[in-house]
Amino acid sequence: MAQPIKSAARAAESSLRAKKPEEKLETAGMMRWLLTYADMITLMLALFIILFAMSTISRVKVQAFAKSVSGGFNNVWSINQPPNGGANGSQSFQASSSIPAIQKELEKYVKQNHLEQQVQVHSEARGLVITLFSDKSYYDSGSAELRPQTLAVLRTIEPLLKSNGHNIAVQGYTDNVPISTALYPSNWELSAARAVGVARYLTDNGGIPGKRISVEAFGQYRPLNNNSTPTERQQNRRVDIVLLRGGADADLEKGQ
Repeated sequence: MAQPIKSAARAAESSLRAKKPEEKLETAGMMRWLLTYADMITLMLALFIILFAMSTISRVKVQAFAKSVSGGFNNVWSINQPPNGGANGSQSFQASSSIPAIQKELEKYVKQNHLEQQVQVHSEARGLVITLFSDKSYYDSGSAELRPQTLAVLRTIEPLLKSNGHNIAVQGYTDNVPISTALYPSNWELSAARAVGVARYLTDNGGIPGKRISVEAFGQYRPLNNNSTPTERQQNRRVDIVLLRGGADADLEKGQ
């Protein structure tokens, strides 16, 4: 009785073994997908290398672009440069952010010294404009000599102008009252002499590099008002000191 049972068990075991699928070894021909995968990884690596190379921008061009754009914003620009020879490319520089601070200091000075009728400070797209009205407290009539009151204002302005790298335009204007002297044949010469006098003070006494300063003379041809009253003529007689946005020493040096 035991013999038939053992035979039946063996037969069942043999049947189960026969039904079990045969295990096949993976051959080289069946691993061809690895070649496609490796090609894809290689192509992706090449793509990232090309993108990285394209992202390496000239530092000078980036700074020039940032300075030109920053003219419309009162903020500190921080430029993250791409890797440069393993050195830290992070660099920050000040564009027009100093102009609001200078304007605030000058407005405070004008208010404290009650100079609202002689000095005006305002900001324009081109920069910060400091206007010295050329009345008798700042200049004698028909003269370009700097009076003590004018020098006092310039001594206050000079350190603020010197503390940054912006270019400065000094512009002279007059009213429409004709002038004809041996020294100043017309208002053009008078406005030029007054602008030059301010520019010379800023360079000789203020220590501001001359390459940062330009001088312009407009005479009577760009009035603020109609010259119809003494007050309007007084406002047209002026010297503007313009702290230009985006004009730095580096820009001048590149142009030389």
